[in-house]
Amino acid sequence: MQVPPPPAPVSPTQPVIPAAPSPYQPAAGFQQSVLSYSFHRCLMIGVILILASVVFVEVIEMDGAPSLVDYDMEVEGQMEQMLEDTESHTDLNRVIGSFSAILQAIGLGMIGYALLRESHDGTNEHTALRVTTVIVGALVLVNIASRSITIF
Repeated sequence: MQVPPPPAPVSPTQPVIPAAPSPYQPAAGFQQSVLSYSFHRCLMIGVILILASVVFVEVIEMDGAPSLVDYDMEVEGQMEQMLEDTESHTDLNRVIGSFSAILQAIGLGMIGYALLRESHDGTNEHTALRVTTVIVGALVLVNIASRSITIF
């Protein structure tokens, strides 16, 4: 019968030092935070902004411009009142149209950003899908940039 080997000497254990966080990675718990990037969130916010811009313009158009039928031209000063109301309506259309264009540009920008970022970050998609998202994202952003460019 053999004698069992003696137990290994116990060495003092050194404390495990956690690795320092990488400056290139997001902070722990950031992906669960409200501010983190989400493809679906960017798409939905972009679509909501575009739809809101359309609603703003349509609400103003429902009222319509002042009509000659609405004024009694036999009363003095009604022509000036109608011209003033028409000018006010035109100014309101211009302001709401500008605000709508800003919302559309922001919405399309978010959609383009989401497409370009998803095509860069996504690893599970087929290469053709990634190339398509790059092309569509670039077209959306070029559309926004080219709105104010005129040839004439």
